[in-house]
Amino acid sequence: MRPVHPPPRPVPLTSGALCAAAQVTRGQLRVYEREGLIPPPRRTEGGFRDYPADTVARLQAIRQLKEIGFTLAEIAMLLAEGDAGAVDQSRMQVLAAEQLRAIDQRMANLKVVRRFVAAVAAGDMTALNDPGCSFLVQFLASSSRGGRRRPA
Repeated sequence: MRPVHPPPRPVPLTSGALCAAAQVTRGQLRVYEREGLIPPPRRTEGGFRDYPADTVARLQAIRQLKEIGFTLAEIAMLLAEGDAGAVDQSRMQVLAAEQLRAIDQRMANLKVVRRFVAAVAAGDMTALNDPGCSFLVQFLASSSRGGRRRPA
């Protein structure tokens, strides 16, 4: 007969481990806590944050919803409805339609940007004289001076 061992204690999911697993920054994690998108973690005896393992999936969902274009307020509403098991389907349809319009607009804008970038990458510097291409010239100029900006 095999000896009976107690189940292993779950390893605490610290802020660093959670951020790495969910691919979010500590700043994003704090914002999501402050906005109520994730519940406040319990604290270890040493005062460290200890997140439940399912927080990883929730953060990944938040990140993906943000990438689609949902606002934090919309994400909070969707998560709250999901947690309650009562997603308002008509509101979800309206939000999805709004996001489709926004995605289509971003895709149209990216096609224009791609055309300029592809021309320059192929060696056609005349594209840089196009007034619609001024954003690219400004970006390249600021990058060459070391003034490269990090995205927000």
